[in-house]
Amino acid sequence: MSERQRQEAILELLDDFHGLESLRELFWSKLNYHRVNQPLSRRGWTATQSGVLAEDPVLFASAGDEDAFRVIYCRLDDERLLLTRERTIVSKLLRAYPYVLFIFSNKSQDHCHLVNVKYDPEVEDAKKRRLFRRITIGPEEHHRTASERILGLDIESIESARLFEPTPLEIQIAHDQAFDVEAVTNKFFEEFKARFEALQRDLKNQTGDSSWAHEYALLFLSRVMFLYFVQRKRWLGNDTEFLRTFWEAYRKNGQPQDTFFSQWLSVLFFEAFNNRFHGGHRQFPEEIREALSTAPYLNGGLFSKNDLDSRYAFTIGDSQFKDVFDFLEGYNFTIAEDTPLDQEVAVDPEMIGKVYESLVNIGTEVDLRGEAGIFYTPRLEISMMCRLALVDYLANHLGEEHKSALYEAAFALDDEEKAAADDKLLREGLWPQVSELVESVKIVDPACGSGSFLVAMMQLLADLRQRAQEQLGTGEGIALDRYRLKERGCDGMGGARG
Repeated sequence: MSERQRQEAILELLDDFHGLESLRELFWSKLNYHRVNQPLSRRGWTATQSGVLAEDPVLFASAGDEDAFRVIYCRLDDERLLLTRERTIVSKLLRAYPYVLFIFSNKSQDHCHLVNVKYDPEVEDAKKRRLFRRITIGPEEHHRTASERILGLDIESIESARLFEPTPLEIQIAHDQAFDVEAVTNKFFEEFKARFEALQRDLKNQTGDSSWAHEYALLFLSRVMFLYFVQRKRWLGNDTEFLRTFWEAYRKNGQPQDTFFSQWLSVLFFEAFNNRFHGGHRQFPEEIREALSTAPYLNGGLFSKNDLDSRYAFTIGDSQFKDVFDFLEGYNFTIAEDTPLDQEVAVDPEMIGKVYESLVNIGTEVDLRGEAGIFYTPRLEISMMCRLALVDYLANHLGEEHKSALYEAAFALDDEEKAAADDKLLREGLWPQVSELVESVKIVDPACGSGSFLVAMMQLLADLRQRAQEQLGTGEGIALDRYRLKERGCDGMGGARG
């Protein structure tokens, strides 16, 4: 069987996922791991650790020299796949099983995370920081990328490059490579760029204006890509596959050829997303009209009709759109608010900023990003800037003598680091003041752009406030904290796209 055929077989299995039965077929048959299926006792676990799981974890499969690489399956006692609960179990089991892939399912076993734990190469001491990378499997996910990455876990492929049975470390390295988020990001960008260049050429041929064609191709593709994040929020008829539903409805309803862009997408972009949908468009089936009538008002400029939209008479043909649609349908889009130590192997909203800055150049020689104030800042740099700003803010109120403890608190990322930093703040008697300052802080980003700085600061403040509540025995939970921070504490004042 060819590599492509094996990947397609894995994709078919993931798309028809049936919990433990599918996982057995995936690892025992498709990926050639040894069958184990041995329960691991929770005797000696704390009540908190044990209570996270619906049943004992299972040593599910093994591979490598002396079967020292393990696959451990854990069924959570919750219908949600909560990352904090997964971390609790990983921290408990990783000491006994250092070379491992974790599989977490929800209680119903219809959703799961494959979790790879990689040690941060930037931290060189004995107590290395752990990076959690996950692949999500479930009925609402697009699994093409997952199937491609999971194929890299195949033991026979790992063994084929070696004379002897691979060591557990060699298998772990192969897993680390398979879960590399940057590899997925780079592949997505190259494929996005190819569609961008094709659309740009077509628009230039229609208008003769290469500068406009460049700008409009990027604007159109950004709009379509943004739809994938909107539909994941269930904001379009509660349909996480709305664009597929929309496109298929157009194709099935006998619409004139090459009118999807002008008669369907344009209504979604410029009416539905701007509170202007009047419901009189008879080309739409009833369920589509209902979804468009409840679409959210997206007050960010991306879907406002502008000079680029009206400068020329042009069209984007159905075949051109289908090429873009088929490309995007192959990727899983996530709206999870990843942190520097938790990443999903998927396309996240940060990609919009990356492609925009990378492709915004007009022509091949002139770069107008600086002139326009358009810059994309990677998430890690944003996180660093937010943490430094927060430390300065707290130290200005609490005194420079406490800056060391505040640095440790703001830059603590995993549970062990947070526990040590929180104890230090407790010993210095700072939690009441820290709680009050976090509660009252106002964050303003004058340039705002895509809002990445505000989102990162909200995450940081919510985390610190939750820790303060745990130390002081107060609070209403992180979900409500984030709502209040959004409503009261974080404000963007507009600015360039990006």
